Amino acid sequence: MSGYSSGIVCRGFENLRAPGSDQGGRLADRKGPVAALKIIFAGLALVLLALTLPAGSKWLVALTALAWGTAAFGNVAGLQLYVVSQAKARVPHAVDVASGLNIAAFNVSIAGGAGLGGLVVERLGLMATPWVGALIVLAAWLLTAWSGRLDAVDDESMPIAADRI
Repeated sequence: MSGYSSGIVCRGFENLRAPGSDQGGRLADRKGPVAALKIIFAGLALVLLALTLPAGSKWLVALTALAWGTAAFGNVAGLQLYVVSQAKARVPHAVDVASGLNIAAFNVSIAGGAGLGGLVVERLGLMATPWVGALIVLAAWLLTAWSGRLDAVDDESMPIAADRI
């Protein structure tokens, strides 16, 4: 793929982030944040795995990258909704802090992902990055499912030390 074509694909990826985030937020509003995040993470893992398949076709790689742009940012609104709703239920005086920490966690994840991605490329090669990314997204799916199960437990069994926060 030429530099010009790669630039077009990157611009498409960037332009599809906002609609992906919007659709993820709508899904979180309809289904609740945990259910929506499980759907989004499953879709993102599938897109990342699919990215390993069309490596021989520039056009299929481009289309998969565009799907990745949409799926990759679908979790943002759902995660924000989940964090804020948990803070409201458990430590209402710290909602602003929880919201800020969520955004900080995104930034730490971007930096950590860049570092881990560099290691993967160095040790396993460029074509390993999609399936390693899919494994990381699978871990996010498992943590989300576990968190949803914890939410189903009676709130009284999970006391929060609000005076320590």
